[in-house]
Amino acid sequence: MADGTVTGMHHLSLTVRDLDTSASWYERLFDLEAVMDEAGDERRAKVYRLGGTTVMLGLTEHRDNDGSGFRPDRTGLDHAAFAVATRGDVDAWAERLDTACVGHSGRIDIPIGAILNFPDPDGIQLSIFYEGD
Repeated sequence: MADGTVTGMHHLSLTVRDLDTSASWYERLFDLEAVMDEAGDERRAKVYRLGGTTVMLGLTEHRDNDGSGFRPDRTGLDHAAFAVATRGDVDAWAERLDTACVGHSGRIDIPIGAILNFPDPDGIQLSIFYEGD
């Protein structure tokens, strides 16, 4: 009998100002497998599976978007964090972001691991997160 136990995260969907710009940026940085490309009158969306995982990432452009940039200090999403297996993977992401000319915080060691923070083209705050040690 099903008891409704949550088994994990299925997907994260982000609203973006320009789907083509954001899709190109995410495809350049992340290992993504295209799952769905949706076109409609009110919105367009692309959905990807993060390589080697069951987690999906959606990017959605709404026709009525007013073009405002993301602000983590408003009610809603503060940031999205992507997990990596080692502290060295956090450093590898810093190098990847440097190569792509994406500004970032550098690795920040914290009591439960390490985090690296950076914005996407809309200013949505993203993190690479290692939990361990």
